[in-house]
Amino acid sequence: MKQKKIQCLTAAILALYAMTVLTGCSRGINDYIDMKPYIDPKQPTVTDEDRVKHAEQTLGITLDKQHDWQLSTNVAVTILADAKLDNISEVAVLDADPYDGESHKLATATATNGAKATLSFLAPKWATELYAACLDEVGNCVVRSFVPGKVSEVSFAYRADASQAPASRRADMTTPTLKNQTYYMSDFMSFRKRLRKILPAGKNNISVIGQHNYTNTVNVRVNPYDTHDISLVYIGGDSGNEDALSYLWTPSQPIANPETFLIQDDREKGWPNFSFDEVTKQYELIGYRLFSRKSDGGLSNNFTTGDVLSFSLVKNGTVLEDNPAARVKIIQHNLETILCCEDGTDWDYNDRMYWIPFGQDRLEEIVKPEPTEPIVWTYAFEDQDLHSDYDMNDCVIQVQDHPGDPTKLDITLVALGATRDLWLYFENKQATSNKDYTPVFDKELHEVLGVAHGTMVNTGRATAKPVTITLSKPSGFNYQTCSFVLGAKQEGNMKGVYENDIFIIHIPTVGQDPHGVAIPCRWQWPTETTCIKDAYKNFSLWASDRTKALDWYKYPEVNKVYSTK
Repeated sequence: MKQKKIQCLTAAILALYAMTVLTGCSRGINDYIDMKPYIDPKQPTVTDEDRVKHAEQTLGITLDKQHDWQLSTNVAVTILADAKLDNISEVAVLDADPYDGESHKLATATATNGAKATLSFLAPKWATELYAACLDEVGNCVVRSFVPGKVSEVSFAYRADASQAPASRRADMTTPTLKNQTYYMSDFMSFRKRLRKILPAGKNNISVIGQHNYTNTVNVRVNPYDTHDISLVYIGGDSGNEDALSYLWTPSQPIANPETFLIQDDREKGWPNFSFDEVTKQYELIGYRLFSRKSDGGLSNNFTTGDVLSFSLVKNGTVLEDNPAARVKIIQHNLETILCCEDGTDWDYNDRMYWIPFGQDRLEEIVKPEPTEPIVWTYAFEDQDLHSDYDMNDCVIQVQDHPGDPTKLDITLVALGATRDLWLYFENKQATSNKDYTPVFDKELHEVLGVAHGTMVNTGRATAKPVTITLSKPSGFNYQTCSFVLGAKQEGNMKGVYENDIFIIHIPTVGQDPHGVAIPCRWQWPTETTCIKDAYKNFSLWASDRTKALDWYKYPEVNKVYSTK
């Protein structure tokens, strides 16, 4: 009788197993919730301390025990939408200058001309400079840099010293006076750095400058002081005071003999550090007023609308020929008008550089930056046990605010380097069981990518097309501290490690190992079995000291990360 009971029990177990196999081709999380596997009473539960020790052995370092594993910090800034744009529709904070390359929006707010908006957002911890932006309805953009956490309000208006603004009834001048007006620019050092980046010294920049080039002429139009005064501000260069600038003045009502004026500013070679006004919190830059002639032959700062100035470069008293390329280029960069000169043969256009305040009012066209999309965050998980190799690719997703609708998220599953079954959920700080987490995808993740269970995909072996889903942003969602969790099916070698058949893997916090990381960029994850310390050489420095190498994720090792190209 006892033997028959055993046989019946065995048959029942086999039948239950067969049902599981037959129904396991498409398995949702509910198929596993609260199923208690066999727990070997001899096997102790693995703790965070055990995992930390394993991570230290694998990475070959001592982890910073106070590490919170966060790569971003909370920042707030107020933006005044006073840029010289018509129909401002939005203000934003960007992670880079959109005129110099790829940039992303960290935060946005609707705004009209003259309005203020305070934006709170997550900024990369390494960022010592971010960019406030005003955008209009057709994609024009003006940016100003600021130091996150140290600057509370950003304005876009350049201010001239009102006490020195030109007066329409001013007496005629008979002697040109160049150093007679002060302009203020809050981000001059960033402005200078930006120009040196787009026009590097000693390099042939003809093609670069051609992307922004208009002409070497300025058509006079009204400036914000309701005058037709034009100023130049010397901002640096690689030539000495043997160079000078001249301009041919052609009145709006043509005359037989237009006049050429010489601008001799006696500036030495180099990029001067203009003084910083602690009262206005802006740099003081000296402007040189340009001149025209009045009907009685006297000099005047007041041009007539439509007057044209054509510029030439003079070296040691001789006008340089415009051959083989123009010696003077007027470009517009970030709606700032810059006059660039070339006095030699390297065509770097860094020999003399001038800023034309309010120059955007004198050019008919505007250079638009590339469209700026919301920042993409990458989440990379280990499936967390004492066998982790820390290649950080067991599950990789990329997430951003849905363009045009920040209440929604675009979530893309891009890689799976795990063989066990996985599910993705939104984090829920109040969860007490598996049932409390809201799934992102309605299927096991290998099934989402259309590959067989257990297949490692997009980590250097099998490949599959990433899958994107758009969902409403959950209440309380935060990219850094309340984002996503990974659900993983327990396997035989994990008996006694977890109590439930599905265990939940959170982004790590203080006292835990780096089994997951939220990275504020579109990140390249390590290839299969490549430890993150080898794919990113500075990761170990950051993991051992939370204050160092905060930008480690920007510098991958060649051939050790997965390429999506």
